[in-house]
Amino acid sequence: MLNPAIIARTLHKWLGLVVGIQLLIRLASGLYMVVVDIDFIHRDPLVKNMEQTVTAPGAGQLSMAMVSAQYPEANQISLRPVMGKTSYTVTTPDNRYLIDAETGALKSPLDEETARQIARYHFAGNAPVINSSLISSNPPMEVQTRRLPLWRIDFDDRFATSFYIDPYSGSLVTRRHQYWRIFDFMWMLHIMDYEERSDAHNPLLIFAQVTGLSFAITGLWLLFYSFSGRGKKKTAPHQ
Repeated sequence: MLNPAIIARTLHKWLGLVVGIQLLIRLASGLYMVVVDIDFIHRDPLVKNMEQTVTAPGAGQLSMAMVSAQYPEANQISLRPVMGKTSYTVTTPDNRYLIDAETGALKSPLDEETARQIARYHFAGNAPVINSSLISSNPPMEVQTRRLPLWRIDFDDRFATSFYIDPYSGSLVTRRHQYWRIFDFMWMLHIMDYEERSDAHNPLLIFAQVTGLSFAITGLWLLFYSFSGRGKKKTAPHQ
């Protein structure tokens, strides 16, 4: 008959190996996220002109009623500033449109040069744009949950900053730099969500927590078993 103590020790040893590796990863990733200031990660000083005032169209400009008549199937029509100029964003069941409120011209989808101009308008640094690309499929992890397509505009600064511009609204959707990308990677390791990097209740993390709890329970049982005297070897009485 198998000894329960032997079974518990073997289980405890292998659970310790699994838990130890994961604990090391969680400690290292947690240390990075604690040491590096979250305000530095978000790098708000890299961004400007985010609080723009929306002014209602004046005389001679496109009115809300005119836009509504032009797009009767629209689900939503709203005013928003794009580089300081008032524009309409129109959402229909099949598409989205960006319309200049002054001229009535259709501005979407934005071309590469316009996307670069918007990125420079919101970038607080002085570094030049070194690359721009339209992402229509297979997005990087940092924007995989965002609606595509997106223009990615890369700046030649020491943070390797990237801005993501929506070609149908002209908005700055999100931004990333190298330290933020490291933070995202550490967060992925910390919560063990290797697909979306956002689900802190994923099955793998739950399994790891159950494994850690099992490790603790077997350790406590072995400790109790040892102190109770049942774990001591019995010796034959002296003759």
